[in-house]
Amino acid sequence: MSQGIVVKIWNVKAGSNSRSASKQISDSIAYIENPEKLGRPLQLGNETQLGNELKYVMNELKTVEGLYVGCRHISDIKNATEEMMQVKRFFGKLDGRVATHGVISLDATESDSKNAGKLMLLLSDVMKDVFPDNQVVYAVHTNTENLHIHFIINTVGLNGVKIHMDKKFMREVLEPAVNKYAEKYGFTPNEIWKKERTKDPMTYPERKVFLREKIDHAIEQTDDFDAFIAYLRHEGLTVNVGRHISLQNADMTKAIRTGSLGENYTVDAIRERLACKYNPFIRGKAGTYYEEIMPEAMAQITPRKMKKYKDMTAVEKAEAVRLLKLNRNPWQEAYHDNWQMQKMGDELKQLGYVYRLTRFYSNGTDNTADAMKEIVRRKKEIVAERKELRALLRKYKPITDIYEEMKKHMVKAYLYDVYGKEAYEEEFQMYQKLSERLKVSFGKDVEEVADFLAETKGEIAYLTGQEKELSAQYVAIKKYASSRDIQNLSDDYSFFHAIGHSQATYEAKEYGIYASNLKFIVAADNPDILIRVMTTPDMDGDKPTVTTSIAVLDKDGIVQKEASSKGKTTKEFNKDIYEIQSEYGIKKCEVTQKNIPKNARKI
Repeated sequence: MSQGIVVKIWNVKAGSNSRSASKQISDSIAYIENPEKLGRPLQLGNETQLGNELKYVMNELKTVEGLYVGCRHISDIKNATEEMMQVKRFFGKLDGRVATHGVISLDATESDSKNAGKLMLLLSDVMKDVFPDNQVVYAVHTNTENLHIHFIINTVGLNGVKIHMDKKFMREVLEPAVNKYAEKYGFTPNEIWKKERTKDPMTYPERKVFLREKIDHAIEQTDDFDAFIAYLRHEGLTVNVGRHISLQNADMTKAIRTGSLGENYTVDAIRERLACKYNPFIRGKAGTYYEEIMPEAMAQITPRKMKKYKDMTAVEKAEAVRLLKLNRNPWQEAYHDNWQMQKMGDELKQLGYVYRLTRFYSNGTDNTADAMKEIVRRKKEIVAERKELRALLRKYKPITDIYEEMKKHMVKAYLYDVYGKEAYEEEFQMYQKLSERLKVSFGKDVEEVADFLAETKGEIAYLTGQEKELSAQYVAIKKYASSRDIQNLSDDYSFFHAIGHSQATYEAKEYGIYASNLKFIVAADNPDILIRVMTTPDMDGDKPTVTTSIAVLDKDGIVQKEASSKGKTTKEFNKDIYEIQSEYGIKKCEVTQKNIPKNARKI
């Protein structure tokens, strides 16, 4: 399918001074006059090479290192930048859009170098019609399969008017002009431009899926890049190839670059997929990042067993009666004693667990801060490894999709093949067809694909499990570190730092740590108050976060003032903290979680 001629434009912008505008124009002109963009040298010296059409504009043509170049309203093309800047300076329009850079590209079937002269004539005529008062520099490039001409337009015309090209201008003015002169010079006009513009019947996400499938199938059916492009065109797509590949069919309002479809669809990725499609699977391997330290078994406690009254000896009954007469319940006391021993055992167990975690992750220094930093570092490595494994799954998705389709027919195909269940013959044939696709298109069999999928997904699951375990270990160390009797803080210790909300939100955002924490701040300069700070996991819409609540308590534990981060920006909550600090004169402070009045702990 031949699309015909194509035109694209984009703005060249600069700052508010003439030097930056000049540099942008100069760089753009240097690009279009770059001799490396010339696939085959084109000599202007030989008039017959240009064709008879070139005679009409020969007086406007110059040669720059073998390139076909031309200009309008420019006396010396080698001094084009300065001449454009003179116009800008005269009208005082030096900033914003300093130039418009465009490309007109011929259909691949018409991209013979002998058409370079006619392409220049076409460009010159379009500029006369559409931009009669604007300076233009243009040059033909032959470094791609589509012969194309670049042009640089000064946005400020000789009449002082600054041009603006939006989608409506392109559709109603520029594209019809390009089509008009394409027909004049014997090139294929763009049929899509002639059609009445209608809305794409597919949504953009649907269109992306459609094009991905087209590309995947083309890679499956071909073995080299040229055959791949030819296959897409045979399938009814208009394909433009240069630094990027753009695709379009009759239903689409505009072309889409393959690079926007995902990392597997750039020009380089497509070439690699074609070159490596028969190679064995690349296997990813998940490392081990956490230490398998488990909490110790319960400390050996011999509970005080209280017999039922009927099972007691006479002496034991007498003692029980004596205690009851003293308003003491021996059965209740036994339960209480056992509970206290249980609690002590739990605390010893947790302390030993955290001690071993800290020693391991801090390299034996017993520094909780270093241990937590090391856990965070390992979690980052897990994230990077998991990203690489998921990239492998995306890389081989066209292959694994065939396998997933085979799984739908696998059982019924087996019943037909082994037990002769004729009702499943169609499923058997589909299974065989898909199996053949795997073998012919990618050199893979179903067992190899199944093994790759199972192994890669297993490695991802292993990393995810490690990440969860590291998060639990981080929380355990953090709770231990913040539960010490008193953290003696220096004179310049920030009240904001003591609140800890910024650190909590940072850990939640960067590392997925959503820990609950209750602590109290003692103000050295105001012994009559106590500040209770509680941080808890929360939700902000559909995103997890943390919320910090502050309460100023008097000596009796009664709330005098409150503030919460819920529903507030960081700036708003910091303002609340500052107001509390100023109102109660809090300078030096200490963080504690013990020796607090019981009623102060009531939430």
